[in-house]
Amino acid sequence: MSAVKVPAAVIQLCLVLLLLSSVSAAASTHYTFAVIPFYTPEKIWTLYSPFIDYLNKTTGDTWELKLYQNHEALINDICSGKLSLALLGPVPLGRVNAKCGVKPLLVALGNDGKPSYHSVILTNDPTVKSLSSLKNKEFGFLKGSTAAHILPAKMLGDAGVGMPDVRPVYLESQDRIITALMSGDVKAAGVKENLAARFSKKGLSVVATSPPLPNFALSASSSLPASVRQHLVSALVRIKPLNNSKDAKTVKNWDDEIKHGFMRPDKEYLPSVMKILTIFREIQHEN
Repeated sequence: MSAVKVPAAVIQLCLVLLLLSSVSAAASTHYTFAVIPFYTPEKIWTLYSPFIDYLNKTTGDTWELKLYQNHEALINDICSGKLSLALLGPVPLGRVNAKCGVKPLLVALGNDGKPSYHSVILTNDPTVKSLSSLKNKEFGFLKGSTAAHILPAKMLGDAGVGMPDVRPVYLESQDRIITALMSGDVKAAGVKENLAARFSKKGLSVVATSPPLPNFALSASSSLPASVRQHLVSALVRIKPLNNSKDAKTVKNWDDEIKHGFMRPDKEYLPSVMKILTIFREIQHEN
């Protein structure tokens, strides 16, 4: 059988089409970002969509916001590579680091410019003046949350109030903890200080505040390409909302947890996270 001669023009056209399809495939690559569900999915969508818009404008990569209902699904997905990037508190970050080596890329700053925050225990009961007076009262928890479970349980324990001494009520987000406090369904609960501050003049009082905790961090799956990591870091470390009015305008619709800027984690950050993980494991054992 004689060979069929293919015109050079046809070969060139095929090569061009192949090149275009490769470019199109590369351009269609998108990366997913999620927030550990300390808010309701609706609130996360509202507060973090502007953040995604910023990444899409500044990194040269395509980002999408992905919502999760619980910690376990998010942890499994970032370890498997189904999720590219997540904003994680100390306990979930410690868990993914221990499970699959995920490390923090950037740490969020508080409104004081520091990479730390506090857990605050609130009550709606004016007779509650100390942690010890919470015995036999309904206490709201967000299971697995640093600020809304692990540190409150630790603080209660240090005050001589073990988990069997309270009536735990497990809720699905810190928003719902606040709702339960406002409605009287629980007498006390722990939340992040930013959330506590919003309700300090609405009938809720502070019972106790934790020591400083390592703040939330943007943490990347091992599947996220190095170039994409660099684009992300460059886009976020250059904004200084606490010192620059233009940057403050850029982040005005972002969640309070990330609107004060980011920094690269120092050498003490991850060890401090793993200390919180140790407390988590102790609390889980007690439960």
